[in-house]
Amino acid sequence: ETIRTALAMGADRGIHVEIEESQYAFLQPIHVSKILAKLAQEEKIDLIILGKQAIDDDANQTAQMSAAVLDWPQV
Repeated sequence: ETIRTALAMGADRGIHVEIEESQYAFLQPIHVSKILAKLAQEEKIDLIILGKQAIDDDANQTAQMSAAVLDWPQV
């Protein structure tokens, strides 16, 4: 639903990353960051927009870690 909404609002593409259900309990912000960084490199993406809110612990780590992995600035 979120990807469809983004596409309807003008996003060029949407990518849905699937994780095996057995891995959900082990998935940490660093893992998500590395997945996003790999996608950005493979897809030649030059901008990633991430929010502060998370549905789990609201740790606000994924954006900062993704920027660090990519060696990109982050605000």
